[in-house]
Amino acid sequence: MAIWFGLLTTPCAAAETPALVAVIMDDLGNARTEAERAAALPGAITCSILPHTPYAELAAKACIDAGKDVFVHLPMQPEDPTARPGPGVLLVGQTRNQLRQIVRSDLDSVPGAIGVNNHMGSLLTRHIAYMEWFMAELAGRGGLLFVDSATTAESMAQRLAGNHGVPATRRDVFLDEDPAPEAVRVQWERLIQLALAEGTALAIGHPREATLALLAEQMDGLQSRGIILVSVAALVRARDEGGSATWQEFSSR
Repeated sequence: MAIWFGLLTTPCAAAETPALVAVIMDDLGNARTEAERAAALPGAITCSILPHTPYAELAAKACIDAGKDVFVHLPMQPEDPTARPGPGVLLVGQTRNQLRQIVRSDLDSVPGAIGVNNHMGSLLTRHIAYMEWFMAELAGRGGLLFVDSATTAESMAQRLAGNHGVPATRRDVFLDEDPAPEAVRVQWERLIQLALAEGTALAIGHPREATLALLAEQMDGLQSRGIILVSVAALVRARDEGGSATWQEFSSR
């Protein structure tokens, strides 16, 4: 599937090297309206869809039809034993064959997905053996991306992705751990400042009212701040290349 960069208008002449921001909208698939609103957001938002959910296929189609990339938001075991990751979860104690079957079923349930990011996973992503098995499965699907949602500082996922040739990166900011509008705006500004300082930044948000409203509001003003919104695939490539892309390179795609 062609990568769509969601560029908006001609950038400021003064800015020769853009700061790049990518945003993943997690937890889609359980409600039709959430999928439709995510698909309607301006720009190259990536839609990450929980496997085996009632509206997984509808959400994937809506987002792809809107020119957005689709990920599988693949459930992995968290440290909290009371948490409910949902169907298709990878658990400590599963055999390699069990993990293989679950991963394949999860990926197949979200048609058109070009990548994966973990849903929860603060326990499983710390386990080297399980992450080795998991990345081997992604590598076997040919070209799938991986984003470590970074639900634990001890995650081994991104490092082991590289061992298997899986293009990968890591989340920098959660937009809405606190869903209050003021808190979401603070996190958005943190994302922008990080991108300007480091050259790239990746955020994860959820289809909550404050998050959807802020993203709809903020997209048009990004280029005036020296930033362009790109797909996760473009961000991964830019990070691999050292973040040296120019406005003209992105504008020509």
